Amino acid sequence: MSFQRSPTVSTNYMIPEVRNFDQFTTIDWVEEESLKEFKSSLDDNLYQYEVGWRRYVNLIHILWMRGRSFITLTAIGITVGCLAGFIQIFTETLVNWKSGHCARNWMLNKSFCCTQISQETGKLDVIGVVQCVKDGMWINWNNSIIAFLIFTVLSVIFAMLSAFMVKFLAPMATGSGITEIKVHVSGFQYKKEFYSLSTLAVKAIALPLAISSGLSVGKEGPSVHYATCCGYLIVKYLLQSTLTYPEQSEYLIASSASGVAVAFGAPIGGVLFGLEEMSTAAQFNLSTLWKSYYVALCGVSTLQYINPFRNGKIVLFEVTYDKSWHVQELSIFIILGIFGGLYGNFISKWNIWYVEFRRKYLSKWPLYEVLVIAIITALLSYGNEFLQTDMTESMGLLFHECQAYDNSKWDHPLCQIDQNSTMFGFLKIYFALIFATVIRAVGIVVSYGCRIPAGIFVPSMAVGATFGRSLSLLVEKFITGSNVITPGTYAFLGSAAALSGITNMTLTVVVIMFELTGAFNYIIPTMLVVAITRIVFNAFGTEGGIAEKMIAVNGFPYLAFPHQNNELFLNDYFVEDIMTSRIITIKETMHLSELELLLEEVGDRYAGFPIIKTDSQEDNAGKCIGYVSLQHIKAQLGTFSDNGSTLNTIVDFTKDNISSDDDQFIQFKDLVNYTPFTVNRSLSLARLYKMFEKLGCNIVLVEESGFLIGLITKKDFLRFHRSKNRELFGPLYKFDGHLDDKLWSLITTAIDKLKFKNI
Repeated sequence: MSFQRSPTVSTNYMIPEVRNFDQFTTIDWVEEESLKEFKSSLDDNLYQYEVGWRRYVNLIHILWMRGRSFITLTAIGITVGCLAGFIQIFTETLVNWKSGHCARNWMLNKSFCCTQISQETGKLDVIGVVQCVKDGMWINWNNSIIAFLIFTVLSVIFAMLSAFMVKFLAPMATGSGITEIKVHVSGFQYKKEFYSLSTLAVKAIALPLAISSGLSVGKEGPSVHYATCCGYLIVKYLLQSTLTYPEQSEYLIASSASGVAVAFGAPIGGVLFGLEEMSTAAQFNLSTLWKSYYVALCGVSTLQYINPFRNGKIVLFEVTYDKSWHVQELSIFIILGIFGGLYGNFISKWNIWYVEFRRKYLSKWPLYEVLVIAIITALLSYGNEFLQTDMTESMGLLFHECQAYDNSKWDHPLCQIDQNSTMFGFLKIYFALIFATVIRAVGIVVSYGCRIPAGIFVPSMAVGATFGRSLSLLVEKFITGSNVITPGTYAFLGSAAALSGITNMTLTVVVIMFELTGAFNYIIPTMLVVAITRIVFNAFGTEGGIAEKMIAVNGFPYLAFPHQNNELFLNDYFVEDIMTSRIITIKETMHLSELELLLEEVGDRYAGFPIIKTDSQEDNAGKCIGYVSLQHIKAQLGTFSDNGSTLNTIVDFTKDNISSDDDQFIQFKDLVNYTPFTVNRSLSLARLYKMFEKLGCNIVLVEESGFLIGLITKKDFLRFHRSKNRELFGPLYKFDGHLDDKLWSLITTAIDKLKFKNI
């Protein structure tokens, strides 16, 4: 419905916080639930009145109807697991090409090259990487100049291929996708292109290219996107005629859970992610939990069968800690928690600043932006082991205990710190870790959100891992000495802190970290670190992780607004301040020609229409008797048009009238909601907010003594909410414009010199 501003409320609805509202269609959960009941009643009656061979055909159909959910969930899980296996193998192959090649087949990555079938057992025999190189099975680029050129050139090529695919083949494949999915399952339907087959294909190919380029991006967020694409397409193909929007949302949440499960190799963590991060309060039910559990199980089981690492594991950095932690380390764990809270606040803040800077200045040069970031990242990464290697491989090194390595890895500098006779060796490895922490953090700020598939989970974990391991060096060097603490656990806890800080998740992070590492004896330190992270994060007065913040930055409709003053002012305003009084209604009985003319005039601007009584002889003439959605009217009109109804046919929306056998009379009473949500004009907006949040309705009618005087849609409420929030408290994120101007001045100077042109 159109929004009419009240003279008592001064707001501006053309603000950045609502810029993309029109890209979403609001869903009325109550109407969708009524459709679900209607379709269920049809399914229950399918088997009646059939005899003979038709009875058996119908029995097969009923068996399908009863088992369709199980079959659909299985298909989603297997498809997601196969895609995850392909992406992992493809990514590792591209990354390994930057450092060497397989002697027997240059297309094989290290995991496949360094395995062979044992003649005794007939099973795969995994050879250590160092031994594999010594045996000549894997050949590294030995010439330093050639190695540098191959590393840099391939990094840039991979990044540009990814950006080209996204820009020209599937623009919806850019970014993470979690933000859009989160909005979609909350009741605001997004564009179908976001879940299309082309988007899925480009995401699955461009994601490995982006990761292997060395940019500070991860696969976990995009894994959620391609998993929900699989869920959307499979559900549409198998259940398209029987599924309502709430049911579709359950399948999408379950698919997102499987995406996290296969990305981390953490099925329980994936289920918790779907419930903690993707679900709203109204969607938290056992049906969603079961679907998420089963799809995650199928996805991880499929990935385990594929065995992408050729070692029987589904994650690269699975570790076991033999030593327990000491009470004296609690103060160090608190420091890691503080780091996680600070990291989450500052990285998200500066990433949002750069997103706004990109939107303001760099939107015309998306490919050149990726090119420049890829070149700078490659140049800074080469020579630093923790940046040059893949992030998961680097974390596998940082997480492990030195004693847990095989003999071929005992000579790593991280395990030799105590043997350095001078301070030089210590400072060299320490500053390498600090350099990796800073460069990776800055890389996240500029990479997350550019025109490539990009996640933020694993890069944040990598930042926390290098910081945690650098802190362990200080503890060993100046406090405890060697072999007292377990240095790998500091990297492990640092990763948990950074992941919790950037996502604002708690229980999900704890479970994911345990499933990744199996370090169950560190459950108390992990929970402590995550708790401190959350406390520090909230101390800055902001709410929500990076996904919720990007919802507000992108101007997407979503009820939960990440602001500390979110609801303080709502009690001061009432329904009459923001309701729309210009309403298009339909009469309880009208000619078919009138109805079709009305629908032609309004188009798709309205979700539905209130129905009013028209009998002038009654005292209640003009009162609202119900509400009917546009979608239902169009579907029913299509049926009667096929039957040859004339334009003089009378359409009746009243349940009290008796249906006539006359061909000129048709009954639409089954489409009408005779008990729509109604409120009084004096209701506070704080209570209206709770109605939209808890009930899931799209439209609330405003009545006085039974007469319709206005209505409010969920988008109308959100427009007022965000506009008034901005008017009272200023922009959600405030930055100094001088910094933008200075940075843009440097960039334009470079553009002028290189004579860049818009692509």
